[in-house]
Amino acid sequence: MPLGIVVTDLDGTLLDSRHELSQVDRSTLEELGRRGIPRVVATGRSLFSARRVLAPDAPIDFLCHSTGGGIMRWADQAPLRVVNMPQPDAAQLASTLAARRLDFTLHFAIPDNHHFYVHRVRSDNADFERRCQHYAGYGRELRLPLAGDQPMAHALVIEPPPQVRLHLDLKAALPGFQVIRATSPLDFVSTWVEIYPRGVNKAAAADWLWAQAGGGGRRLAVGNDFNDIDLLDWADLSFVVGNAPAELRARYASVRSNDASGFSAAVEQALASG
Repeated sequence: MPLGIVVTDLDGTLLDSRHELSQVDRSTLEELGRRGIPRVVATGRSLFSARRVLAPDAPIDFLCHSTGGGIMRWADQAPLRVVNMPQPDAAQLASTLAARRLDFTLHFAIPDNHHFYVHRVRSDNADFERRCQHYAGYGRELRLPLAGDQPMAHALVIEPPPQVRLHLDLKAALPGFQVIRATSPLDFVSTWVEIYPRGVNKAAAADWLWAQAGGGGRRLAVGNDFNDIDLLDWADLSFVVGNAPAELRARYASVRSNDASGFSAAVEQALASG
């Protein structure tokens, strides 16, 4: 069967270490467009953050931002789907995380989820402070209990190593939410745990788009980190780039690194296999 959709992670996968799109990968995306194959970027970045690294003329068809909480048609920037959590759920989430004495941010509803509340406990969490500083001016102190009636998008917990079980503990404590593990894109060793409304993930967003396109053809996914696992497991053809953790390279087919246009290598293999 021919390819029916191509879905790629953004940072560390489609973009190189300078957060740029190589000419090779741009050409690959353009060729997919000529073939009429939907091109989807699925990223944990908010829409605000994704626009910092994706040009308006980027050769993609759809952007799944906020780990799939928002889906946008890229050409005209039209929002197609948004999922936020109701205020009571957000209040419960904030109270649970605070009771566990975790450093976390609680983000406003999509598309304004680059604004956030900050709950700070530790004084030695350098990656958390780096993340907050990166978006200086968009954060404000969280006051509990969470008041008001506004929905929220998600929470982000940041813990320095060796908190390798943190995401498993939070999954058990928060059965009504989607708990997703990621590696820090800032220091590359801290654990980030993203917490979204139940059912929000990259795979669900990709599947929604695939169904909208008719659900035909093989599904290709390319990723580089643990927050891509649901997407990689959803696809018919899955690849991780060479800079992915060894655990993922042992689990999925591996191609060149993001700095060597690994995305294009994955697409080439997928097209050749069809």
